[in-house]
Amino acid sequence: MQEISISSYFLRAVLKQAAAQGANTQQLLSRANIPPRLLGKSGARVTAEQFASLQTITMREMNDELLGYCGHPQKSGTWIILNHWLIHAQNLGQALKRFCHFYEVIERGFKAKLDLRENHVTILFRPWGEETLEPYAYELFLFCLHRFACWLIEDNLPVKQVTLPYSQPEQVDEYRALFPRAECVFEQSDCRMVFDRDLLDKPIKQTPETLAHFLQQPLLNILINDYNQQSWTAKTRALLRDSLDDLQSLDEVAKQFGVHPKTLRRSLKMEGIGYSELKSQLRRDVAIRHLTRTADPIEKIAILVGFSESCTFIRAFKKWTGVTPSSYRKLGEGEVFGEAKKASEPNTKSELKQK
Repeated sequence: MQEISISSYFLRAVLKQAAAQGANTQQLLSRANIPPRLLGKSGARVTAEQFASLQTITMREMNDELLGYCGHPQKSGTWIILNHWLIHAQNLGQALKRFCHFYEVIERGFKAKLDLRENHVTILFRPWGEETLEPYAYELFLFCLHRFACWLIEDNLPVKQVTLPYSQPEQVDEYRALFPRAECVFEQSDCRMVFDRDLLDKPIKQTPETLAHFLQQPLLNILINDYNQQSWTAKTRALLRDSLDDLQSLDEVAKQFGVHPKTLRRSLKMEGIGYSELKSQLRRDVAIRHLTRTADPIEKIAILVGFSESCTFIRAFKKWTGVTPSSYRKLGEGEVFGEAKKASEPNTKSELKQK
C-alpha cells in the first residue's frame, strides 16, 4: 500500500452536494472511519483507504457517481459499464474514442471530444448544458479518466498541460498529485487535457479478469495505482521510505542513484518539489497512517518517521496539520483505530489464560 494522504479539502468537496441534499454527513464520515471533527480542520489529512471509502459510500447514498456536481446524476454502475467496454479496446487511442462516445450517448457528466494534431492529442471537456460547474467536478472527472487510462496501459500517461475554466484554487498544491508534472493553466475558456499523440498507440494490457479484480475497489485502486515510478520524485520517495528511521541527506541519496546532487535537486525541482518538502510529505503521510490505523505510542511513531525526539516530531506534525499528534488522534478516538485496538485485546478469560 502506498503511503499517501488526502487533504480535508477533498473530504468537504465529496460531501458538499450530499449535505445540500439533506444527507447526514457526520454519519457518512463515521461509516468511512473518518472522525467528523476532521472535516473542519483545514490542515487535516486522511489515508487513501478512508477517502476512497467516503467517496464510495457517498456515491451510493446519492446514487450519483458525480456526487451531485453535474446537472444530471450519473447513476451507480455507470462507470462499471464504461469500464467493461473500454477493456476490450486494442490500444489507448481506441479506448479514449470509446470514452468520448460513451458520454456523448448517455449525456451525463461532460461532453468529451478528441482533437488530434500532428504531435499531440487534446481531450476537450465541456459540461452538458450551460451550467457553470465547480472545480471538484473537473478534478474528479479528469483524475479518474487519467488514472484509469494509466491502469489500462500499465504505464504512466504523462500529461503535458491541463487548462481549467476557473480561478486558481486554494488547494493548488494538491494538483501536483492530481496531474503530475503537467502545466496547469487556470481561468481559461474551456477545459483541456493535452499529451503526446504517440501515446495513443500504447496497447491495452489489462484483461476482463484483471478488471474484475480492479472493480472490487475501483476508487481506491484509482488513488493508489501509480505508474509514474520512474520519476525522480517517486524513486526518491521509495528510497527514503525504506530508511525513514535514518533519513539520508540529498547528497547521500544522489550518490545511491549515481548522479550529482545538483542534478537530483534540479530534477526534483522540475517535477515541482524540493528534497526537504518531499521528506516532510513522506514523514507526514506515514505518521498519519500510524495515528489512524494503530494504537502505537507517539514516541514510537516519532522514531518510525525519523525523529529522535518526540517533541521535535510534535512540532513538525503541528506545522503539517495544524494540530498535535495527540490532538489528531483524539479527534478519532473510538472512531478510527479504536476498533482495531479493541479487536486486538483479549475479550474472554480463556484468552487471558492462554496469554
